[in-house]
Amino acid sequence: MTLVQSLILAVIQGVTEFIPVSSSGHLNLTQALFGLYPSLSFDVFLHAATLLSVIFFFRFHLRQFFDNFLYVFIGSLPAAIIGFFLKNQIDSFFSTPSLLPLFFLVTAILLFSTKFLPKNSKKITPTKALIIGLFQALALIPGISRSAATICSALFLGLDPISAFNFSFYLFIPATFGAVFFSFREASHLSLYLNGFLPAFILAFIVGLVSLHLLRRLVSSRSVWLFGFYTLILSLLSSFLLS
Repeated sequence: MTLVQSLILAVIQGVTEFIPVSSSGHLNLTQALFGLYPSLSFDVFLHAATLLSVIFFFRFHLRQFFDNFLYVFIGSLPAAIIGFFLKNQIDSFFSTPSLLPLFFLVTAILLFSTKFLPKNSKKITPTKALIIGLFQALALIPGISRSAATICSALFLGLDPISAFNFSFYLFIPATFGAVFFSFREASHLSLYLNGFLPAFILAFIVGLVSLHLLRRLVSSRSVWLFGFYTLILSLLSSFLLS
């Protein structure tokens, strides 16, 4: 992978990690079009950059994160358990880009379904946290957006848009930290990426911050369903490109 290719992937990661269109799906599709072997390790490396974006974005909301830690813990369990026991099966999806059109379509359906939801302001509960966590586990598959799955499911359960946005990214922190930890537990592995792709890391961090600000505005205005058009078109386009 060249430096230019890594920077392109960094921009894609920074934009699509938070905008509900699936960063893993975009990275997987782009790598396939570049003729690169899809690298789950490089994907997680870029996720580390966007993890820092979230921590920086919510730096003034850490108290709320810890106040909701029980719910975050419950919501994090499904992805952790499924990711641990089905790791090989999940990895196989990253080497099977032909399935991306189907999973992009799933994301589009999730987004469109929020268009007609009534306005609610219900509180998070352990049961709701678990259900949102199950939706987050779906996003272990490339093409299914994590932010779409968690925000949409939170809206389905009656949370107000900002609470749905906040809880979605409270869940993002432990989920991504766990993925980064297990992928880079060997220091030599991590240093290899840092030495070769540090500019891509920095770029993904900066673009990620911009995307977070944009998404919060869209969620608060209840316009997140509009991304369903993009993911529907992407599903059709990727079906053509990968055929």
